[in-house]
Amino acid sequence: MNHIPKGGSICRKDNLSRLLRCMKRIYGAVYDFSPPCYHLPLEYAKLVSECSRLRRDENGAGANVVWIHKPVAQSQGRGIFLFRSLCEMNCGTSAVVQRYIERPLLIAGYKFDLRLYVCVPGYRPLTAYMYAEGLARFGTDKYTLSDIHNPYRHLTNSSLNKSGPRYAEWCKWTLTQVRRALIGRWGAAEWVVWQRIRALVTLTLLAQAAGTPPARNCFEFYGFDVLLDDCLKPWLLEVNLSPALASDCEADVVVKQPMLHELFDLLGLPMKHTGLAKLQAPPPPTPNLNSCSSEDENGSTKSGRSRTAPRRGTRSRRRRAMPIHCVTLQGPGAPAQAGQVPSTATPASQNGSAPNAPPDKANDPLEKSKEFNSGRYKSADASSEADVQSTSNGTIPTSESVDESWRGGYSTAASRRRVMTACHWGNGVKWNQAIGRVGHWVRIYPHSLPKDDELPVEDVRDSVAQVSKFVRAAREVSRECGKDTTAPRDAARDAVFEEALRKKLDFGPHFQVWLPPF
Repeated sequence: MNHIPKGGSICRKDNLSRLLRCMKRIYGAVYDFSPPCYHLPLEYAKLVSECSRLRRDENGAGANVVWIHKPVAQSQGRGIFLFRSLCEMNCGTSAVVQRYIERPLLIAGYKFDLRLYVCVPGYRPLTAYMYAEGLARFGTDKYTLSDIHNPYRHLTNSSLNKSGPRYAEWCKWTLTQVRRALIGRWGAAEWVVWQRIRALVTLTLLAQAAGTPPARNCFEFYGFDVLLDDCLKPWLLEVNLSPALASDCEADVVVKQPMLHELFDLLGLPMKHTGLAKLQAPPPPTPNLNSCSSEDENGSTKSGRSRTAPRRGTRSRRRRAMPIHCVTLQGPGAPAQAGQVPSTATPASQNGSAPNAPPDKANDPLEKSKEFNSGRYKSADASSEADVQSTSNGTIPTSESVDESWRGGYSTAASRRRVMTACHWGNGVKWNQAIGRVGHWVRIYPHSLPKDDELPVEDVRDSVAQVSKFVRAAREVSRECGKDTTAPRDAARDAVFEEALRKKLDFGPHFQVWLPPF
């Protein structure tokens, strides 16, 4: 129920590569963080042509180029394999083929990638947060190109490496551990890497922002997989929708449990309504005596399932026959609309003398929770109430008005009001004035906040220009503040870098630098 309409486009590998290719064609090298990609079977001829060109231009060395084959709709490493020759590839299914990054950054000889957690409360305008802590997932065999058919050397998916003989808890690190390993080897250049990763995530979200409508009380939760090469350049591998939150090792517990608690704090959702307060398995279901098979007087069994099947079919027919004016978009906690006659309880039910009267739900905590959840996201403005009333009266908005509501941008007062309404959630959170940090959740876009009752920049071209300016400023700060190699790298040193970047970009104290903690 939380998903933003069309917010999962970047989570399919073919859609992601298509969007990034279009953005690179328009904006140039700033989108050069994804390897060349070909969609199969549609672009098989282009792949053959590229392989022939590499073999011809590199004097035969192109025959040793490694490619990676990924099914577009699979996860957990299923269906992924590496190859050098096209005759080794089966293009019968829909897949993408990318040039393999042959020189990744290694730690102790093992390949790893980064799992980063991103929350997007809205795309129109874009508001994005990234968690400062994350995971590094290692392969279980040492990396080498001499054996490209061993998945434990080249694939870092935890679900795949669990089946390997050398899987252990050390196969997952936190970003804090990775950062400590990089500082000792790269010095001040390590600080720039995290800012480039921040820009990579923002640019990826901007690639689909223009095609995503305003949505109120919705958010997206992504898992970005990023790979670092031996020059510390970040490469985007894929984006996962609703990433796994199970805890399999100590690193998972350290990262995921605080992240979930702080995520609901960020979204303004009370902890008691999220189910995270207990963090334990649900109790076993209690048997339903009405549906269990029982014996009659003759000893034969009667199945309650066959007895209740016609009743379920009857209820389904009644639901299908319900007229549209009976449908309400507000929950049981909402007030009755005009023209509706509230139901009154009979004296028997008030006195509790009716044999089939339902129990008193006024003090039932479960019912209170249901009522809170149903009324949490009620519309608070007059325009939304008018939309609810028109829908309940049977008036369905046309597709032209729906398209205008999000394709028109801020060109009209109505569209501006519609977007502003989407920024104001029913629980009181205003995302046009998004807070800079909640716990370890850091706002990565927008970089700076507008004035009161104004909307951030929505034009994609201006947003990409802002991100490019941010990356250039981060590189300059690294060169200027990283000259003193004798200074210790600690939290105080990070504060010096952050203050220098804030001054160079002329941002106020609301600007936050995203960095894994020490």
